[in-house]
Amino acid sequence: MIARSPLLGRLALFARRRYRAVFLGALLCFAIAGLLTAGLEFDTDVLHLLPVHDPAVKTFTDTIEQFESLDNLLVVVRVPEGAVLDRYQAFVDRLGERLQKVPSLQQITYKLDAPEDLLASFLPKSLLFLNESSRPALLQRLSDEGLHSRVSELRRQLSAPQAIAVKELAKLDPAGISEVLLSQMGSNRGSLQADWTSGYLLSGDHRIILLLGKPIKPPQDIDFTRGLIDSVNHEIEATRAEWHELAGDDAGAAPEVVLGGGYMIALSDASLIQSELALNMGTSAIGVLLLFFFAFRRWAALAYPIIPLGGGLLLAFGFARLAFGSLNSATGGVAALLIGMGIDFVIVSYGRYVEARRGGASVEDGLVTMSSTAGLAVFFGAVTTAATFYAFCVTDFRGLRQMGILAGTGILLCAVCVLVLLPALLAWSEERRLAKARNITLHLHTFGSDRLMRACQRRPGIALAIGVVVTVVAALLVPRIHFEDSMQKMRPAGNPGILVQEEVGLHFGSGFDQMMLVISGDSADEVLALSEKAAAGARLLVDRGILRSVEAATAMVPPEEHQKAALEWLAAERVSGALDPVRVKATFLSAAAAEGLRPEAFTHGLDMLAQALQPPDRIRVEDYARSSQTRQVLDRFIRNTKDGWKGIVYLYPPPQVWKREAPPQAYALARDLGPKVALTGINVMSTALRERVRREAIVAAVLGVLLVLAILWIDFRRLRPALLAFVPLLVGGTWMFGAMAAFGIDMNFMNIFVTTMIIGIATDYAIYILHRHEETLDETREVAEAALAETGKGVLLAALTTIVGFGSLATSHYPGLKSMGYVAGLGAGFTCLVSITLLPALLSLLRRGRDRRSPGAQ
Repeated sequence: MIARSPLLGRLALFARRRYRAVFLGALLCFAIAGLLTAGLEFDTDVLHLLPVHDPAVKTFTDTIEQFESLDNLLVVVRVPEGAVLDRYQAFVDRLGERLQKVPSLQQITYKLDAPEDLLASFLPKSLLFLNESSRPALLQRLSDEGLHSRVSELRRQLSAPQAIAVKELAKLDPAGISEVLLSQMGSNRGSLQADWTSGYLLSGDHRIILLLGKPIKPPQDIDFTRGLIDSVNHEIEATRAEWHELAGDDAGAAPEVVLGGGYMIALSDASLIQSELALNMGTSAIGVLLLFFFAFRRWAALAYPIIPLGGGLLLAFGFARLAFGSLNSATGGVAALLIGMGIDFVIVSYGRYVEARRGGASVEDGLVTMSSTAGLAVFFGAVTTAATFYAFCVTDFRGLRQMGILAGTGILLCAVCVLVLLPALLAWSEERRLAKARNITLHLHTFGSDRLMRACQRRPGIALAIGVVVTVVAALLVPRIHFEDSMQKMRPAGNPGILVQEEVGLHFGSGFDQMMLVISGDSADEVLALSEKAAAGARLLVDRGILRSVEAATAMVPPEEHQKAALEWLAAERVSGALDPVRVKATFLSAAAAEGLRPEAFTHGLDMLAQALQPPDRIRVEDYARSSQTRQVLDRFIRNTKDGWKGIVYLYPPPQVWKREAPPQAYALARDLGPKVALTGINVMSTALRERVRREAIVAAVLGVLLVLAILWIDFRRLRPALLAFVPLLVGGTWMFGAMAAFGIDMNFMNIFVTTMIIGIATDYAIYILHRHEETLDETREVAEAALAETGKGVLLAALTTIVGFGSLATSHYPGLKSMGYVAGLGAGFTCLVSITLLPALLSLLRRGRDRRSPGAQ
């Protein structure tokens, strides 16, 4: 027979006699915890869930930090089809001027403020970008025939509506050499093509003009981000109010302006997290309390779970404020978890009190029985559950580790609140009842569990046979479970920041998803040399259709060998006369005069062309430091960071291809380039983390099982009941995984945590049943069956409240949280079913075997 806990019995008597002191002490603790909780903040950065020391994660996060690749605010001005662009460009100019004054923005890019400055900087050296395949085209363009053709085309363009923009460009580049920059230099920033005729970040279909903001703080600072968005929206509305002043009274409605990118994504997620956290806590609490009332049929009894669990939640989140300062979005489900599991302690304890009182025990005897027996089971149940949560301390996944610490500590705090406050609440309630001379009928709804448990104990063979069949079928389904490792799919659908980002990618012909070859070097020249090798290898993958396109720093700074070859070719062609600047200038001016153009307008441009035909020096990284525009062009590809020189070669996959993993050929390219080159990207992280999360979940699960086994050994002091406590886990867990496969519920980075949590839930249920079984070892079979059926009522109600508590997560907009709700419900339901069916059947068989060995036993 298992020993009772005298300490818990004495605690119950103290709470019975000094309940006012207990209430006062609890109120003080809750007030302090409430103040701490009020300062708790939430971190919405999904990357903060990931292992901090994982090489793939570190490479990716370091690259983002060093190159600031993802932290942009997209301000999108939508242009109606067929609209006159000049009006919308004037609107963008005014909006850009306003946004430049927003203190939260360190930079706003929406056009090349002076394209002529960029051309003036690079046109004299533009021919150094030429490769062998493009050189014949240049010779043709600068031949006498080509120059006459070019002048004729200029004459036609100057007669078109966009003549003003063409005129300025033609003055600087009369021969059209700037096309070399367009083809060789690619984009102004990212994969967002700048329209070189107008200088704006204008999509190819002329339906979007983009303003790209660079704020002074990261998007994870939600208070900052909220203020930033408010400021930007204020300037947008102010500019929209000036629309008719800018565009005329006949211009129609003001332009539609929307925001997107990382800052809008973070703000939308944070707002949704906060609202859903409150909703989940509210719906969980209401659902659980209604179920509690239905089971015990007393409105006054609702105080028994509300006060201890409310206090436990405050203590848990107050602890989180001290331990972490902020919580990640993944911990948004901890409140529902604590409500759903913490109420188990109330149900099992109060159910035992109801049973004792209905059996004729006095208030004090009922409290002592409740705390010394059921309270002991609650204590070990809480410790085993906390142990499974604490097992996640070994993982390097920061989100899971944080949730494990918070949930484990929260469970213990909820258990302490129940063990201390529930006896005091019952004593206070009984005193009020006596003062009012009222009789109260104590009740606990069975939900049919007593009949089910009695049937399984009387027909254990049939129950176990059915269990074996169901377990085999479930086990056959388990291999069908798919692991979803996409972090993007853990976000809620319909985030406006993501939708706008996708819209920008669609109109600009390129999205924001890319892989990156990150290159390290001791000097800029070393990084450029490796970048050229990487780009050359990547272009071969483009030719094979594995990649869609490639961007590298060598588009801005051609390799030394390439520039040397270009210089030698230019010198040879000048000698032959094909690239003689004197001939080229004379021919162009003659053709311009013949076409009726003013030759003197092109003098400055022809002088720069002459410099291009005999460049004084090679293109170097330092050339891009002369202005903020040129510096922005190169900063995307190469930077001198605190860790030395870093470069990036961007690899763009075909649409909707290679989203879950990177192509093997890209990994091979990185390996072939040596240790100073690493491949990174979202898909690269997914591949690296997929196996790691499985491995670390298994480690945490095994550690959790070993901790639980050790605690059970301390509890029962015998191996057999300790091993029997794992029956609901092994069998119910198999049923849970089988049901997940049958219903198409994927595993992911968040619900894998719940599957491990089921270890604690299942062993809790088993502990309650086994503790009661141990108490009745010396009783008759009929008495033991009745006692076990009484405990089964509490176990079933505990499982139902867990399902209801987690059920609120199933309504979440976050797919990860939603899957946590599904998995928790299935796990709690099936492990409970095994606890009140197969486990009692096994215990019944063991009792019958003992009775046969002991003829005197009844």
